[in-house]
Amino acid sequence: MKKKLYLSLGLLLIILLYAGSFVFSYSRILKSSDPLLITDVARLVPLKVHRVDTLDNVEDLKKVLVEAREKKLKVSISGSKHSQGGHTYYQDAIVLDMSSFNKILDLDIENKIIRVQSGAKWKDVQKYINPYKLAVKVMQSSYVFTIGGTLSANAHGRDLDRSSVVETVRSFRLLNANGEILNVSRTENPELFKLVIGGYGLFGVILDVDIELTDNEIYEQKSVVMDYKDLPEYFQKNIKGNPEEEMMLVRPSITTDTFLRELVVATWNKTDKTKEGIYDLTEEENVMRDKFIFGLSRKYTWAKNWRWDLQKKIETGVGEARIMSRTNAMRPPLAPLELLDYYSSGDTDILQEYFIPVKNFVPFMDEFRDILLKDKVNTISFTIRYVKANNETYMAYAPTEDAFAIIYMSNVALSKKAQEKIEQTTQKIVDTAINNSGTYYLTYQLYPTKEQMRKAYLNTDVFFAKKLQYDPSEMFVNKFYEKYAK
Repeated sequence: MKKKLYLSLGLLLIILLYAGSFVFSYSRILKSSDPLLITDVARLVPLKVHRVDTLDNVEDLKKVLVEAREKKLKVSISGSKHSQGGHTYYQDAIVLDMSSFNKILDLDIENKIIRVQSGAKWKDVQKYINPYKLAVKVMQSSYVFTIGGTLSANAHGRDLDRSSVVETVRSFRLLNANGEILNVSRTENPELFKLVIGGYGLFGVILDVDIELTDNEIYEQKSVVMDYKDLPEYFQKNIKGNPEEEMMLVRPSITTDTFLRELVVATWNKTDKTKEGIYDLTEEENVMRDKFIFGLSRKYTWAKNWRWDLQKKIETGVGEARIMSRTNAMRPPLAPLELLDYYSSGDTDILQEYFIPVKNFVPFMDEFRDILLKDKVNTISFTIRYVKANNETYMAYAPTEDAFAIIYMSNVALSKKAQEKIEQTTQKIVDTAINNSGTYYLTYQLYPTKEQMRKAYLNTDVFFAKKLQYDPSEMFVNKFYEKYAK
């Protein structure tokens, strides 16, 4: 009897440990504790750096740059480390961790402008301005990113009127390679304005930023299901020209039967409806449950199908109307991140993104789908957002035409063979994007070739030439610069 009991308990323990692997990252317990072995959230290219400095004042930042000049050291700048192409570190460099440079400096309530240090996170801004019924205009899907990182990537959000962060930036202060502090705006040092935003930390340290805010209006969220071929016309007729529609987010299907064909289109429009506690800030909920379901979907097709059904019902609320503040529409649980926290010694989750003119959306999606299926990519999530044409930055991803930003997450092995395969797949997709007059996001992996970057971004060589003009000693560098500048 005891033997059977022990066998049963052993089997139960194995089952519990296996089930727990979809929630807890056991590999994290055994990972390297070397504080100088640096990487980012994708963990693709770990490198040994000279040191990491976490500083909270300008004078100490200046001292580091003086030291770097004297000792001919390189400098990289990091925030939340959610870029995925080595944009925040470099071999043997001093890494400036800006996370403690995070003060809110001023709030002009009447003109709706906030001045904030670059290491502050969007959640800090949201918490600070919420009592004044103000909200952020543009930020990424998650509130954990730093303001400096958002500017460096010229990130975009769900807003239909102002889709890229550059549209909301009034000015910022920049600490350059010579240790000078420059005021930068559309009228003061305007060239640096176009270079630093979307410049991935290559021109200096962003110190603080003046950002436009907006009213924390009340929205009604509605979601409809449609075929992907209907999205461009539906968007043009029902969303783009509708003054009541404020934000949009599209979820494409991850299931085998309707893969990238079925879409859930969620929109947020102004409403006079309200409810008790409407301005109370929401937080991420049911993290363990969601991590478990998401973890299963990394491994099993049936779990992808199950998760898609749950997304339609729970996340996007198809068939129901939900009332919320603008700020909460940009926070968990609508913009979750904890459930995505994942660490494995054998694989990782990566993001990639393509900006495709609205008119070319359908042909791109057809080719995109074919490539992913033929190459058997383990895709685990898709999102589509709208990005207005904007050429205010040298490295603009939608410089001439309004576009749909198509973001996808996949789970890939870290082995050399697997990385070579996903690199080839990515290059096929990049070619497809370029052939459809689109671009890809520079924030992610370094899989695209130098030639592809220059085809997608026509200002690439000018951008890197300007880099040498403003930083001739190449003090500010990263892995992204190392690959594509030379």
